[in-house]
Amino acid sequence: MEVKIDKNPPVVGDNNMTVEIKDSAGKYVKDAKVVVDYSMPAMPGMPPMNYKADAEFKGDEYKAKMNLSMAGSWNIAVKITREGKTSSMKFTVDAK
Repeated sequence: MEVKIDKNPPVVGDNNMTVEIKDSAGKYVKDAKVVVDYSMPAMPGMPPMNYKADAEFKGDEYKAKMNLSMAGSWNIAVKITREGKTSSMKFTVDAK
């Protein structure tokens, strides 16, 4: 799996994400369900923020749009479901 975000660093507002998935033979996976969960932990005086974006398959990639509502550290989890199995990739980004 390879994940790319169109802005580096991500910004407050819309950020486009592409997810490329290949099987063990190096062929593109075209029949998976890809969901991007993104969240910011609770801070003093603020509840946690949790969002979800379903990715659409276009070309050889899955595309999703994240709308980051404020600057700071965001937790990203890309979840892939295929043939009854789910795998995920987790990472953190700092939105500016």
